Amino acid sequence: MKTIYQITPGITFVCRAVCLRFDDYHQANDIKLWKETLREYDKRGLRGVVGVCPVYKNEQLSEEHTQFLHKLRSNGWEVAQHGYTHEDIADKEYQSEFRGVPEFEQRRRIAAGQDILSDFGFNPDTFIPPWHQYDAATIRAMSDCGLNCLNEGKFPWLRKKEGVTLIPTHPKGFHPKTISLGILTLVGHPHLEDNPMKNAEYVAGHKEKIQTPQEILQERKRFS
Repeated sequence: MKTIYQITPGITFVCRAVCLRFDDYHQANDIKLWKETLREYDKRGLRGVVGVCPVYKNEQLSEEHTQFLHKLRSNGWEVAQHGYTHEDIADKEYQSEFRGVPEFEQRRRIAAGQDILSDFGFNPDTFIPPWHQYDAATIRAMSDCGLNCLNEGKFPWLRKKEGVTLIPTHPKGFHPKTISLGILTLVGHPHLEDNPMKNAEYVAGHKEKIQTPQEILQERKRFS
């Protein structure tokens, strides 16, 4: 592995696509900072996927904060469902809203989130589980709810299970600053970062590799 790191650091020809992802869009965060950050990405021609929480701390997403998302979507951005309430309900040694939770409850939470987002004019095909935690039941629940893409995965290539395509986020043994192989997702949390533009700096000069999860799926369909 050490040899691979030395040969292929950063984004090179072995990196087929880069997905810029922004997690935890909800009204309890600094929405002003979020808007400033995503507008700057947009100005640079860098589109991404925004992980939206339908509910957070018993408060539903407001129409005021969805108008901005509609503007981004018109510029080629993707809106994805980021869990339902982003609560840790698994009662495990890890934080999870889905992994380790009974399948019927996972399905209920996905469907409830879909209903809320639909009320605001969004019908996402991509799902992003909070804390990156999912299991086989999550994938089955997604399939039952008509979602076709899980923006998580532990391998640097696409995989398909139960009709759902997994787009990798954290391949084991790889770090985006040392090696980028296959498909890479760079995850940002503007409200938590000292430099929320760091991923824009990282992909500088590689704009042609930027794709949203659904764009990656559509490309796969064209060549399959």
